[in-house]
Amino acid sequence: MHRLLLILALGVLALGAGSARADGDPASDMLVVQNVFLPYNAPSQSASSALTTQVAHAYAAGYRVKVAVIGSAIDLGAIPSLFDKPQQYARFLGQELSSFYVGPLLIVMPKGYGIYDGGRSTSAESGVLARLTAPGTAKPDPLVNAATAAVAKLTSAGALRSKDILAPYVEVIAATRSGSVQYYLSDDSGKASAAIELLKGKTVLSTVHVPLHATGILKPETQRVTFPAGATRVCVLATDASGNRAPASCRPVSR
Repeated sequence: MHRLLLILALGVLALGAGSARADGDPASDMLVVQNVFLPYNAPSQSASSALTTQVAHAYAAGYRVKVAVIGSAIDLGAIPSLFDKPQQYARFLGQELSSFYVGPLLIVMPKGYGIYDGGRSTSAESGVLARLTAPGTAKPDPLVNAATAAVAKLTSAGALRSKDILAPYVEVIAATRSGSVQYYLSDDSGKASAAIELLKGKTVLSTVHVPLHATGILKPETQRVTFPAGATRVCVLATDASGNRAPASCRPVSR
């Protein structure tokens, strides 16, 4: 369960931004569990909400994107030398996130934009970003507004098309004879489906299918099931919309 513990620990940091700022690279922690990283010099609620909403629109359109808005060297933690070098930082951050997310990663800094996608071609995204004016300021609202406009342009141009190659993450944490199965489920697309197998030994007695739905690693899912006679074990298998499948996570049924 080491990966689960790591994700949850990063989630705690994401919810407590003050603690996250002390990390070597704050965005690499926070973007594990959310899609937007905002600067330490906080923007207004309206600017922040507009960016979050625009990113959600990109996902609703079938794309994926994570965004880091960097207003000063302090937002980079232990690597301040990459401030105002958005492309270099995009590559660095993308590699840091690669165990949890491989897809378009947009960096917005006063001097301009950076884009990275797991080492794959970003010519479509770069073509869109090249037509945009650099924010030219470290003031939080204009910087975040520039990020919002960039995501809107990338989405409308269809430039965020990117093959989803990471399987979902699933971890069963409880299965009780009373008919409750609890598990963590997440995917970098934001959606996954699950198949809950009820077994006796290695024999599958029945399967409960949970259709494609929004997932979030910080809150476990609970499903009610009816255990067939003799069932001693539960396995949960997860699949995302691209067909990537996670290895089964299994747990004995407890009383």
